[in-house]
Amino acid sequence: MPRFQYVPPRQLSQEHVGKPMKLILKNGKVMYGVIKEIKKDGIVFKPIKTQVSKSQFFFPFFPFFFFFPFLII
Repeated sequence: MPRFQYVPPRQLSQEHVGKPMKLILKNGKVMYGVIKEIKKDGIVFKPIKTQVSKSQFFFPFFPFFFFFPFLII
């Protein structure tokens, strides 16, 4: 069974709240996320981030030539 499921809007009920869903928009795009709340005029949908930014490692720069004259003395 797929992790995400598609349910037509007319079949949404309270049993779908909090479960991972696949939402197909009118322009044809597909979003994955969780339904937070179902209202009379629509749903509250929390999308899942599609891109996760990589953690950037900052390498500390030590200017060795700056300390070099102090080491000679």
